[in-house]
Amino acid sequence: MPVKSWITRPTDETGTVKAGKVQIVGVAMGGTRKVKSVKVSVDGGSSWKKAKFIGPDLGKYAWRQFVFETTLSSGKYNIASLASNGKDKQPELRMENRRGYAHNGWKDHSVNITVV
Repeated sequence: MPVKSWITRPTDETGTVKAGKVQIVGVAMGGTRKVKSVKVSVDGGSSWKKAKFIGPDLGKYAWRQFVFETTLSSGKYNIASLASNGKDKQPELRMENRRGYAHNGWKDHSVNITVV
């Protein structure tokens, strides 16, 4: 399994978030190694900032929850996460494979939100 991550919040069914402090939450796993770090982008991958792991560390094959706090003003944003296990990191684009298990491109897992 390759390194993977994705955003789970702050979106709801509408994709709308209130302006101000926003908590971005997601999950990550390091594939065959322990996940070492996760970065979050709010501008479609143009820039990245380090997220913090939260909750227990259940071992090298376990998913880890992460959080990143930022302040967003009104507008449209593309939020993405990028995980690394110290040796490998997620690629931007997906790797096609038979059942999709190795699909780990961060761009396809990004989330569009509207801040009002």
